[in-house]
Amino acid sequence: MNSDQSDQVIVICGPTASGKSGLAVELAKLINAEIVSADSMQIYRELDIGTAKVSAEIQAVIYHHMIDIIEPDQTYSVAQYSKAATAAIREILAKDKSVIICGGTGQYINALLDGLIFIDTPVNHSVRTEINQKITADNALNWHLKLRKLDKQAGLRIAVNDLRRIRRFFEVYQTTGLTQTQIYEKSHAKGPDFNFLSFYLYPDRQQLYTRINQRTEEMFASGLVEEVRNILNKYPLIRKAQSFQAIGYKETASYLDGKSDLGTIKKRIEQVTRNYAKRQFTWFNARKELNVINDFGNLNSLEQILNMLEY
Repeated sequence: MNSDQSDQVIVICGPTASGKSGLAVELAKLINAEIVSADSMQIYRELDIGTAKVSAEIQAVIYHHMIDIIEPDQTYSVAQYSKAATAAIREILAKDKSVIICGGTGQYINALLDGLIFIDTPVNHSVRTEINQKITADNALNWHLKLRKLDKQAGLRIAVNDLRRIRRFFEVYQTTGLTQTQIYEKSHAKGPDFNFLSFYLYPDRQQLYTRINQRTEEMFASGLVEEVRNILNKYPLIRKAQSFQAIGYKETASYLDGKSDLGTIKKRIEQVTRNYAKRQFTWFNARKELNVINDFGNLNSLEQILNMLEY
């Protein structure tokens, strides 16, 4: 850890519907903590039901940072999150309170745990146009050979016929003068800013899928259709926004458009959410330092965490 900050920061991560938020709140009550959300959709105001945001009543008891920080039609990057969340952690520690990071957005969690430095790779449209014209399906093999000479590791990751990624490699290289591997090494050069102790909820998949189905029903019972209708009315261009990628919103919009019936929409949301949970499992399984808890966020999980914290 390349920081003088030795205070411990607790992380609770895991797939959607695993009970992370409730567990974090109960733990926060016991250890005098504030919570820093690591959810890329709970940052948006007005997206409450579909993002399973903790209630205002709970937030009045346990302060939550990084929730409701931007409007639904705004964009927000991982780099912005990392900077703001790090500032929030320092602010909480300065008050002699504990910190709990809670969420399921892998990119957000990784940014904090790895202490990433974000290398600016802006889109240069003239360079992109030039690269797209130069690199075609007919000459992709030659460009892939050039790519491998510049960056052997990237060459192993990028397929010979993956035209999009080959083009992006050379676009970034021409813009920054850096290869993918060089960018990776620079971004990881600093290391984490805090002493993290991380817990990964890993419940039984079939039980998780059952919970996902239950939560989908609960979201509609709580007024998801009305929430989406209000957002569509207030933000006419919202369908193209980053926030509308949150699961449940574009699906419910399809119902409001009369394109699908409610039963079909619910089944679609359940399936998309299961697929997302699978990606989350893959993401967090790749991190070997996480303390795995084979359960949901319940009393048993709380006791396991307290034992490790020696409370």
